[in-house]
Amino acid sequence: MEKNPLSVALKKLSYHSYSKKEMEKRLIILEYSKEEIADVVAKLLDWGYLNDSKLALYFYEYYTNIKPCGYFYIKNKLIEKGIPQEIIDSVLTNYDQDEEYIVAKRVSEKFLNNKEYDMSSVTIKGKLARCLNRKGFSNSTILKVLSDNFNEIS
Repeated sequence: MEKNPLSVALKKLSYHSYSKKEMEKRLIILEYSKEEIADVVAKLLDWGYLNDSKLALYFYEYYTNIKPCGYFYIKNKLIEKGIPQEIIDSVLTNYDQDEEYIVAKRVSEKFLNNKEYDMSSVTIKGKLARCLNRKGFSNSTILKVLSDNFNEIS
């Protein structure tokens, strides 16, 4: 018995939020026709269950407040979710470089508090720089945090 694509989509949405593009990909994987997928996505958009703007704003808030990450990480996550570029640009216009520095400083303090200091400061600096880079902070912010924590960049 073939399942109704609308019920499948609603069940998926009951677990977590999807972007329009992600939902289309999920339904394509389940081998529904393009017409069925278009109908389901149109209904979900009409009902407000798929909203790329809200999803992008949620991810922005999550990755700036709850799980602190930098501009590039947030941007890549939104692109990965299939959010349209104009929505990404509108959400990231609020991004503050000064706030990024404060967040990066907080991440570096947490990183340094969890590490043992039996290694050289150069090694610790390298590890901290890689950690901040993985979290999507800009190079200027990383250099500023390193200079604040180690008083000099070598």
